Amino acid sequence: MKFSKLTLVSLLITASITSLNASADKYEASWDSLSTQVLPEWIVDAKFGIYTHWGVYSVPAHGGPDYAPNLYSHKRDVKGVYSYHKEKYGDLDKVGYTDLVKKFTAPKFNADDWAGVMHNAGAKFAGISVVHHDGFLLWDSKVSRWNAKQMGPKRDIYGEIAKAVRANDMKLVATMHHGRSPGWKSKFLPKDSRDEAKKWDMNNPEFNDFFWDKNDPAVIKKFEQDWQKKVYEIIDNYQPDLLWFDGLRQAMKKSHPSEKTVLETLSYYFNEADKRNQEVVLANKHAGNFNFPKEVGLRSYEGGRDMPEHIKGYYLTDRAIGYPWSYVNNKTYSDGARFHVGFLVDNVSRGGIYLMSLTPKGDGSIPAGELEITQGIGRWLSANGEAIYGTRRYSVYGEGKHLIYKKLKKNKTIYAWDYRNLGADDIRFTQKQNNLYTIVLGMPKSRILTIKTLNSDYDISSENKITSIELLDSDEIIAWSRDKDGLHIKFPKGYQGEFAHAFRIKVAGKLIVNEPDVENRLKLERLNKFTLEAEDEIKVVISD
Repeated sequence: MKFSKLTLVSLLITASITSLNASADKYEASWDSLSTQVLPEWIVDAKFGIYTHWGVYSVPAHGGPDYAPNLYSHKRDVKGVYSYHKEKYGDLDKVGYTDLVKKFTAPKFNADDWAGVMHNAGAKFAGISVVHHDGFLLWDSKVSRWNAKQMGPKRDIYGEIAKAVRANDMKLVATMHHGRSPGWKSKFLPKDSRDEAKKWDMNNPEFNDFFWDKNDPAVIKKFEQDWQKKVYEIIDNYQPDLLWFDGLRQAMKKSHPSEKTVLETLSYYFNEADKRNQEVVLANKHAGNFNFPKEVGLRSYEGGRDMPEHIKGYYLTDRAIGYPWSYVNNKTYSDGARFHVGFLVDNVSRGGIYLMSLTPKGDGSIPAGELEITQGIGRWLSANGEAIYGTRRYSVYGEGKHLIYKKLKKNKTIYAWDYRNLGADDIRFTQKQNNLYTIVLGMPKSRILTIKTLNSDYDISSENKITSIELLDSDEIIAWSRDKDGLHIKFPKGYQGEFAHAFRIKVAGKLIVNEPDVENRLKLERLNKFTLEAEDEIKVVISD
């Protein structure tokens, strides 16, 4: 067959356009484009994940992960870190934070053990904080020499974790906190200590690439370039399923990194995942304000802080298994497995997903107290996980004494959740298929649970009929009745259970659910213009 020159040109142009369209990225470097990503169903099904706060700061084990800035607070002695350091290691002109890197050898670190603990606790996604504010990287990096493969443990910590997490059939998490690194270690340095500080490692030119002078534009430019390269390394080499950043809103205002660089990086994450047919999650942390527009990614509230009473769509809450956020000497745990189960149940009933942080010791071992807590959570989820995994919000998330406290403070409404006092008076709901799950967070003294919401006048399903009620943690037959005062369920004789008690209520007909998440999840509403200026929002606190 012969073609005219014009036909050949047309064919070439068509082929070129087809090729360009085939290779075109799905997401542009704009908030508007990023907001179109649909939240993957796997994260909504998973409900519970575990990660860690662990690094150089875990070695001195005093004060928390902000050991470095507290150390260089010198005579201000924030959290007593300077005096502790001086007594344990010597003067700052002899032993600084960089010297602690050499002590971070992690002889007891075992990625399989860590992943096993997370999996046995019932986590469906897991990982670590791959870099905290101090800027030390827990992966094999070609961007920075300050990494765990070249220094300290001399191992690709995240590489080992990634392999072990996936071997346990969990999705992989990476949290990155390095946007706040410039000037972070010196932020508490007193003015009258600056002459003395000239002798410290923080002012040694050899360590400029670790302390990052925030007042030097050339340094900040280099930092921004490196910030992006580090994120790209994590994306390209480990392909995390969930990526979470801390402090980027504040960092963008100071161009470390700039908003443009952040947009390029986030679109790269989405596009690379799209090419692999990988469904990924970007967690959008709220710390006074969100890192990104609230329509971008999965909204994330630290410990419930700043969380409004009603949230449209799904959200993430993260908190430590025990505070502070890293291991400290003789650490105690005021919140046991019961607390964390209650926190999980309450959040899931509201549309939340719980990400809990372990705090391993500097040597890489997981503290006994944390093993006990994770084992307790795992036991409960093993028996009652059906009421958590794969469920969705019901029209009513709960009833009882501790739904929410509302207080006025300086003419603003403060919402405060009291998770520590959840008990037999508190009931939460989840639903899946034709099952309505009712979870009571303690044992009623009468051993009869009355659910006022589900009284005979309340239309549970299209037929408003319950066909059976079962207790997930028991094989005994459950006696129940329903009248205008509520649904009355009798606990079987001899049953004790642990922490919380989940009932499967089977109904005839379709559950009547006013699904609150579809519009947000499918991104049917486009995002309004985003600004980095502070927004007026209701402040929310959680008792701690």
